[in-house]
Amino acid sequence: MSAHFTHLAGPTIVTADPTNTVYENGDLWIADGRIAYAGIEGEFSPPDDATVTTIDATGRVAMPGLANCHTHSYAALLKGTVDTDPLDVFMVQAILAAGARSARDVYVSAQIAALEMLKTGTTACLDHYSHRPRHTPEALDAVCQAYADAGVRAAVAPMFSDRPFLETVPLEGELDEDLRAQLPATPQDPDPFFEMMAGALPRWNAHDRVSLMLGIDSPQRCSESLLRRAGAFCAEWDIGNHTHLLEAKTQYAMSADRPEGFVAYLADCGLAGPKSSFAHFIWFTDKDLEATAEAGVNVVHNPASNLILGSGLQPLLKLIDAGVPVAFGSDGLNAGHMSMFEKVRLAALLPRISEADPDRWLKAPAALRMASVNGARVLGRAGEVGELVAGQLADITLLDGRSLALSPRGHIAPQIVFYETGAGVTDVFIAGEHVLKDGKATRFDGDAILGEAHETAARLARDNAAALERAENFRPGLTKMVKRIMTDGCGPCRIATLS
Repeated sequence: MSAHFTHLAGPTIVTADPTNTVYENGDLWIADGRIAYAGIEGEFSPPDDATVTTIDATGRVAMPGLANCHTHSYAALLKGTVDTDPLDVFMVQAILAAGARSARDVYVSAQIAALEMLKTGTTACLDHYSHRPRHTPEALDAVCQAYADAGVRAAVAPMFSDRPFLETVPLEGELDEDLRAQLPATPQDPDPFFEMMAGALPRWNAHDRVSLMLGIDSPQRCSESLLRRAGAFCAEWDIGNHTHLLEAKTQYAMSADRPEGFVAYLADCGLAGPKSSFAHFIWFTDKDLEATAEAGVNVVHNPASNLILGSGLQPLLKLIDAGVPVAFGSDGLNAGHMSMFEKVRLAALLPRISEADPDRWLKAPAALRMASVNGARVLGRAGEVGELVAGQLADITLLDGRSLALSPRGHIAPQIVFYETGAGVTDVFIAGEHVLKDGKATRFDGDAILGEAHETAARLARDNAAALERAENFRPGLTKMVKRIMTDGCGPCRIATLS
């Protein structure tokens, strides 16, 4: 049987290779889900007996699909629910607003996330998946199936913790006894979670685009026995792990019980290595940074959600200087949209308000590689995807090169990073499959899923309104706690001050 090739003819090709090669009016050839050739026009010919589908990509810009390495699919039904909530208030609101969901609710929410990613040029994600009040095999299958049906490349990391809320935040009398009595005080049993994971791993890790890794909520939310069990589980199944870490200063305050630091603690539990990733990682110490670099851990920078939640400025350049691989994430859709173009732009710009030496600023080509090549590493796909070079998986985003953002044309990498929003995405290929064509998802009905999501989100809002109203009673005390911690003068500084 003759081979089939897809030929993208005439695009500007942004390879994101180590030398940041760009081909004007190039050729992209795809076969068996991989890139057969990416380069100068007319330099490649398929075998004589091959069948060829040619797509005129003249005037387009072809670039690697972006990776969103920290998101929460449950939040796709919670858009517009956050304004001025700091993280610890946000957590309570998000849990109660999410409510108890059916497997169909989970599926719809994940497909909304997939749709937004595809339409803004993201081809892969790490879903730090949450399900309340308890994880179930049915809900886990639903989120994985949603990504599989959309054709998106996804690593799903169900997150788990076992410590009651009151033990996970640095309260000092800010909540009275009546309020404290309303919060759960019994640790969760971890056995059902690990049983669910053991049942699902053989099935989903054999899938060509969807896989599972272990999710930890955050170390201060977990008992030591749970973390050690999680590390042993990852070693047994040879899978990666993902956790929030030192996202807010209140989490730094909780690390005081671990003088060795949270990173060394996680490493001792078997949860810090090349297959591990830390989301946010803002309030780290020099000791934490050294341990992270030594262990080869990946960090996922979430610049937009850090700003929305007031969590602080991540010292990105310190991580890069230490040799820590950094990728980018959007966080959940209740903390802003999922266009990774915005996240790349913010990551490149934010260090410029704290670093006076312009020679140290993050350059646009490097930022794009962090969003593609480093993203692939976080997802366990290092060397397989992230560059438009022969042999890699054909995960490709096409932009309208004649859009206002990209016209008139200057240097293409800075123009993408500082001008593109995701609105210019026209087509997306994953493993060579045309999963977004002329702005429309090809594997599922985006309009229909949006319609169902409107109804689902409205129902959940009605069902959870009373719980959210009760949650407002906790806001003053938690906000007071945050203000105390943020002004205590202890620890690293991650807040900008003007004089």
